[in-house]
Amino acid sequence: MDSDVAMNQVQDVDDDVIEEFDFRNQKDAILYCIEVSPSMLETINPDEGDHITEPTSAARIALESAYMMLQQRIISQPNDAFGILLFGTKDQTDPAYESCLMLMELAVPEASEIKYIKEILEDDDKFDSVFTPSDTPPSIVNTLFCANQQFNAKSGTYMFQRLFLVTNNDNPSESRPDVRKAARTRIHDLIGLGVRIEPFFLKTERQPFDTSKFWEDVIYSGYKSDDYVDIQPILITAKQGLQMKAHVKARQTPRHAIFSVPLEIVPGKLSIGVKGYVLFKRQEILRSHYVYEQEGEQAVIARSHAQYVSVTEETDMTTALATKSMKVTPKVEEIDKNEAKRGFKFGGEVLPFTPDEIQSLRTVGQAGIRIIGFKPIKLFDPSYNMRQSYFIYPSEEDFVGSIRTFAALHSSLLDENKFAVAWVKPTVRTSPFLAALVACPEILEHENGRDEQKQSPGIFVIRQPFADDIRDFPSRPYNDIKVSSERTD
Repeated sequence: MDSDVAMNQVQDVDDDVIEEFDFRNQKDAILYCIEVSPSMLETINPDEGDHITEPTSAARIALESAYMMLQQRIISQPNDAFGILLFGTKDQTDPAYESCLMLMELAVPEASEIKYIKEILEDDDKFDSVFTPSDTPPSIVNTLFCANQQFNAKSGTYMFQRLFLVTNNDNPSESRPDVRKAARTRIHDLIGLGVRIEPFFLKTERQPFDTSKFWEDVIYSGYKSDDYVDIQPILITAKQGLQMKAHVKARQTPRHAIFSVPLEIVPGKLSIGVKGYVLFKRQEILRSHYVYEQEGEQAVIARSHAQYVSVTEETDMTTALATKSMKVTPKVEEIDKNEAKRGFKFGGEVLPFTPDEIQSLRTVGQAGIRIIGFKPIKLFDPSYNMRQSYFIYPSEEDFVGSIRTFAALHSSLLDENKFAVAWVKPTVRTSPFLAALVACPEILEHENGRDEQKQSPGIFVIRQPFADDIRDFPSRPYNDIKVSSERTD
């Protein structure tokens, strides 16, 4: 290869694999805010006759849930930021934020911080010392401003930012319009930073929680009409403390759209806006870091870096004439990153391509979903689903009336027992594929005195194979094929 032109041979990899890798490695930042008040610290005794469950409190259950999430994330997502903020405490970290105590700063957790949270949960005296309520009720406006500053310091560092707000106070404004207005402004500021609010409103059998007094107006004011925020109160009892942990576990993965594209029902005439989500995905434990260790030394993290080199071939003519053969000695020379070019190998020769040319090769039209026909649902074969499916839901951002049109399409597919066949290109970078659009109905189950939604109404986008992708099994099993004696030793 010419030393003046260095090339990286780019393998023809699947764009979907690249997209999945990027999605899996997006970093997340979570700030867990727990209110400390006499009602949150009130002892919740187990039911009569229950000698196994120990007395607890809403504040302890909240901290246990935060610690559970912290343990899981340091294994599965070790580069995520995590913080715990207590508001309403007698102690405070910064006088500027009254009654706000940072148990953990919003950053990648350190081992000492995790150990400190564990000690608080195991030592009742230390728990009581930390969770000492202030003499005056906490200010929700001041708390949201403190949280805002934590996220603002990390602005641009993390792809997804969320605020987990745990409280049992359904009216922190005490009917004061100025407090409600200021809280609404703080919520708007957080959403403007890209922070999603995940409220955990707690209620007990003796203390209900009415979201209409304050939180419905304050939280929903910052979101669009098609954004869903779960503000239903969670019942806390001594035996059902795991219920909140289940809610926390369900929300620990950020709810974000993988793509937002137009859905063409009638090409060129009728289009609506939809967003795509991944509801089911296999969770894998990611390796945190490589470490380098020598005998007698402490293990350190191994740092990697990329190095670009140019390889040329030098022929030793003296040796070649003496041995009547060509001896090739490669010469490696380090070059600057900007000198490197990308290329593909054709017929033994590497042809260079510019970045724009490579991008044009990977681009096949604009992103979108185009319906090309309908088939009876009995013709849908679930065994063809070889990859995770997408779940699409209407969005009014680009097309007004998308929700009504999507609802009509959804109900028609269910009533007619049909599914749609579509040409799908989720993003500009991904390769298009054929998919089945299968509508699913809403499923409700009656739990805890109210109907709980177990399945949302929507449409699943299930990738379908092309004819060339389907292979028949061999007529004879491979273990019955025998090799002749001439071909064996």
